[in-house]
Amino acid sequence: MIRPVIYRIIPRLIIGLVLVLLWDRFLNVPKVFSMTANAFFVLGIIFFAMAWFTYLKKDGVKFHFLNENKTRTLKKRRGLKFMMTDFSDDEPSPDDVLDDRDIINAELVANIITGFCFLLISVFSMVLFR
Repeated sequence: MIRPVIYRIIPRLIIGLVLVLLWDRFLNVPKVFSMTANAFFVLGIIFFAMAWFTYLKKDGVKFHFLNENKTRTLKKRRGLKFMMTDFSDDEPSPDDVLDDRDIINAELVANIITGFCFLLISVFSMVLFR
């Protein structure tokens, strides 16, 4: 269960750092706010909000969006003779082994850890650069 969590943490950290740099470049033009104190704090809160929504999804709450089609179409089952997995030498991805409940748990833990990392950086910068 550690590997799928790490696979979800790394892209979230990279996307978060890119968003912080974009915030500093385009929104914080007069340099009124500290990048590490304010942007990292906001991003940490956003990741904790995402963790809360993931927890609600784990609890059974379903979010229906405007573009989502209410009726699901059934996918056609392909015959085994057309599967390409017989010819691949790669290992299956960790999501292939996990069921839906484990995927939601991995997303929840990844969002909490990422939010904690951003909030920790924010708190340290607020304390050090006061």
